[in-house]
Amino acid sequence: MNRSWIRHALFFVVATGGMAEAADPELSGYWSCPATMQLATVGQNQLSLQLNTRSHLRAEGRYESEGDAIVQMGRWPLTLAATSHGQWLRERERVTVTVEALELSPGSTMGVELQNYLIQQLTSLFPPFPHTQVTHILVETPTQLVLEDEFGEQYTCHRL
Repeated sequence: MNRSWIRHALFFVVATGGMAEAADPELSGYWSCPATMQLATVGQNQLSLQLNTRSHLRAEGRYESEGDAIVQMGRWPLTLAATSHGQWLRERERVTVTVEALELSPGSTMGVELQNYLIQQLTSLFPPFPHTQVTHILVETPTQLVLEDEFGEQYTCHRL
């Protein structure tokens, strides 16, 4: 599995597992987190997903997420729908997310067969589930989080 997936897995499903009793009620609620996930390199081109997820972090340490995943295939973008669920845990400035399930589905009624074929190819690049990712909180306000992953990449999430 390439490092790109690990670097961006968290942001595919939520922006912000572990024991539910340690979930932070201050982070509970709805969040929006954009990200880009590099899935593979084909020659000099990158196969990537541009993501915008809307996640519900529950106080008991569970989450559900849904959003749009745009597959950049050269000049032709294709929008897919993405849903996931799992657990989240905050320990001081660390946020751990465990993705238990992740599903892609067609994002429109046009070209459904092509979308389903592409979804099969993309899901073969996913790691085995459950998959755990840890990030560090760099900046926290009531309406915004700036997170940094273990590779030093930063992401900004907004409360909905």
